[in-house]
Amino acid sequence: MQIETSGVRQSLSGFYKPSNLFTMDLTEFVLLLQEFLGSDTDYLWAIDEQVWPDTEWDTFQNALEKCDADLLATQVRNYTKEPGWQWWASLQAGDESDPYVHGVAALLPLMRVSRAAAKAILRGIDEGWTGHPEALIPTLIHRSGLKIEDIGGAGSFTPSERLGRWYDHRTWHWHGPVEHVPGKLHFPVPRQQRTLARGNIEAYGCESNNNGLKMLYVSPVGTSARTLLPAVLETFLNAGADCCLLQYDGAELPIPEGVRVIRDNGYKWQLALKYLKPDMVAAYDFIFFWDDDLGVDDFDPGRFVRIMRTNRLDMAQPALRSPHGFSHSITKHRSCPPPWRDPDGVTVHPVVGRLTNFVEIMAPVFTRVAWLEFYSYLNPENQSGWGYDYIPLGRKGIVDAMSVVHTRAVQSINGRSEAELRRFLNDQGLFRHPLVEQGWLFE
Repeated sequence: MQIETSGVRQSLSGFYKPSNLFTMDLTEFVLLLQEFLGSDTDYLWAIDEQVWPDTEWDTFQNALEKCDADLLATQVRNYTKEPGWQWWASLQAGDESDPYVHGVAALLPLMRVSRAAAKAILRGIDEGWTGHPEALIPTLIHRSGLKIEDIGGAGSFTPSERLGRWYDHRTWHWHGPVEHVPGKLHFPVPRQQRTLARGNIEAYGCESNNNGLKMLYVSPVGTSARTLLPAVLETFLNAGADCCLLQYDGAELPIPEGVRVIRDNGYKWQLALKYLKPDMVAAYDFIFFWDDDLGVDDFDPGRFVRIMRTNRLDMAQPALRSPHGFSHSITKHRSCPPPWRDPDGVTVHPVVGRLTNFVEIMAPVFTRVAWLEFYSYLNPENQSGWGYDYIPLGRKGIVDAMSVVHTRAVQSINGRSEAELRRFLNDQGLFRHPLVEQGWLFE
């Protein structure tokens, strides 16, 4: 049968269902097994959407054609191998027996189940067995005396001919993103390696490369910006952007020629009210208004604004990386799915980020029209800017293909900033809404 997996047309014989056992509840899984048993096929393949093969599916499946295991899964191990695993505690037997006597666990984003195994799972659930799928499913199959093998890896359930064959510690684990290794399976989606566009800027010239788009980079800066500032300014100047620094202290900073510096005291958004009036920035197509504690690593401003234009975004931000945690988990860098293709499987549309209803004001990028509207909300009494993230402003997005590093620890919300947030939202009639991912961004 023809299927779509990770946006790439492949073929996979047998009964196939896209599956996510991390979110699928027990009732859904029972229905899946019953549907499989009602078919005329010998095996059920359950494959998570984030499993990405750097090979053809039929190549992978043909290599397992002679394997008669009732369960094929990944990272298979006995209870005695990892007794401290957190999900063992969820495993409950349907009778008075010890559930760990036959305890087997596995990571299940990719698995193959035989008809006998499906019946064993349904029988165990009917008898009252419960638990996390990664513990429950392998244990019920093992309890029935059926055969379990690992697809690859290097565990005790892996046959010698498959040791390290289809995945290893670099390409397969639950917390991702993983490293791309040619010829192997990957879960979650591997980190995509991309050629930095700075070389393209040098090769084609900024103006033609950016389609004549004019960019302005603005940042309030102080003493703490001294280390990061040279690389940031070099990145934006090389991309052809104009740069303006709003310096709020008297520190001596390494500022190259051609960068405008305005020295004035004040908070970030109070300075914006004074120096970023819409008529003052009307000549620019895109305005970057960033904090001074952001590190750039392979960030290309020209490519970023082209992504915004392609996806019709009014406001966007690069995804964040940080050793200190995040104020909003939606801004955390995610690995991008593999490229999407057209129905003929030809034209590649790389996925570069997520369409969202939220952009954090730490590193926002505005179109000229969006800044005009955003500016109208600014309140001189709001010193922290808390609440500005919730301004309803057209289409928003977070670009994962280019991330920046938040180098300072997140400042915990305090009484004053919480009061400013509530006052701002109440004054504007806005809700503190849930943060939602609404779709993909393409390049």
